[in-house]
Amino acid sequence: MTMIDEERRRALRMIGAAGMIGLAGCAGDSGNGSGDNNSDGSNDGGSNNGNAISWWNLAVQGSSKEAAAKLESLFEEQTGIEVEQTKYENTPYKSAISNALGTNEAPDVFYIWPGPNRLGRYVSNGNVIPLDGILSEEQQSAYIQDALLGTTYKEGDILSWRDEGGKTYGVPYDVAGVPIWYNKNVLNDAGVDPKRLQHSTDVTWKEFLNICSKLTDAGYTAIECGNRNRWTIGHWISAFMIKAAGVDHYYNAGFELENASLTDKPFQTALSRLKKLYDDGYFNQDINSLNNNEAAALFFSGQAGFWHQGTWVSELISSQAPDDFAGVPDAIDYMWWPAFPDVYKNSKNERISVVPNSTVAISSQAAKRGDKHFANVKKFASFFGSLKAQKAFFEITGSPVTRTDVYNDIEMSKSQKTTTATIEQLQSADAVGTVFDVAYLPETTEALLSGGQNLFTGTSPSKLLQNVQQTNREALSNLE
Repeated sequence: MTMIDEERRRALRMIGAAGMIGLAGCAGDSGNGSGDNNSDGSNDGGSNNGNAISWWNLAVQGSSKEAAAKLESLFEEQTGIEVEQTKYENTPYKSAISNALGTNEAPDVFYIWPGPNRLGRYVSNGNVIPLDGILSEEQQSAYIQDALLGTTYKEGDILSWRDEGGKTYGVPYDVAGVPIWYNKNVLNDAGVDPKRLQHSTDVTWKEFLNICSKLTDAGYTAIECGNRNRWTIGHWISAFMIKAAGVDHYYNAGFELENASLTDKPFQTALSRLKKLYDDGYFNQDINSLNNNEAAALFFSGQAGFWHQGTWVSELISSQAPDDFAGVPDAIDYMWWPAFPDVYKNSKNERISVVPNSTVAISSQAAKRGDKHFANVKKFASFFGSLKAQKAFFEITGSPVTRTDVYNDIEMSKSQKTTTATIEQLQSADAVGTVFDVAYLPETTEALLSGGQNLFTGTSPSKLLQNVQQTNREALSNLE
């Protein structure tokens, strides 16, 4: 066995099903995960003050923007240290941060998703620094431990994600489950009992198709999705792959372990079923033309029965829902993805998530800007792990956070109780897999995201997966 095979196997053990019993975790995107992309980019200013800490993030709208402003003001009031934010939409951000890191344009602190495809590659190329000593023992003991494990890497090794022996490179501050949300009024009008779906894990593929049929017969779009910027259908692909093959097989295929391949039959079935939803008219037919904001607005306004999103859903409600929208859980609630028991017998017991969804990392450039400045930057990174910061973030966004003591410190609303219910269900799952935009290598992710759009324009599932498998094999060979 070669060294790279040993590394892949070790990584797989850490991120496979056995290592993910309990809370484990997706690509979420945007402020705290939503991935909205209304424009080509939104940058409201870099650091004009050379002494200020530069913080790049995705908090461009809604509750995430409000939360970022609150965190900035809390830190400045607490320390007297100035922070300047630079904001981007999701897709432009990925290019901007990749191009900036390693140059004088790099921010001091920046938002980043965990996993080999994001934080891992920046660890591997030396563009971020380890955070040893930045998180106090009190902070670490209050964390959902899997969140910290999700930001742990062996320096220089992109496949050591979730390695207990590595160093921590990101401060996680929220936890994201990724379910399907349903509009209660729409379902009721179509003759579907929403109570059957509430937080359910056992709705089968056959039952889900039957519900979609009732919705379209009643004149509604069954599933609203905006995939213009590609990340949204990536969640569907990831979920269907996991439901058809299981978390172990899903990761094995991504790293070519145990003779697993991304062209294996369960994955063919997964994409064929996804394509069937579109071909049968259950997805909106303009899926590749709408962005996520536009799809969300249609769902909130009662034009569709289902819409998928992570537990950062409150951010989209605050920016896209009508003023009279009743919110979570009065107007909408969630179910987990339909199970495929005919394909994978444990399908209903495995979930899809991102843990942690949002982290902040410190660029290596920050360490070159003077000892005093660097000390301030480390204070700011540590601040994200504080009870005060995570409490403020949760109260504003409703997105579950990584410090469990936050939930004991406030009286939660109905909406907050609903989103945090996902945490208990993630903890009780047999295994939880992250979306491929986090878990797989960058080249593989890109091939799957592009293929996801092409699936609705004529590309067959088998051809799509053959192309992805070839790309994945080349990407893995480049690591050797």
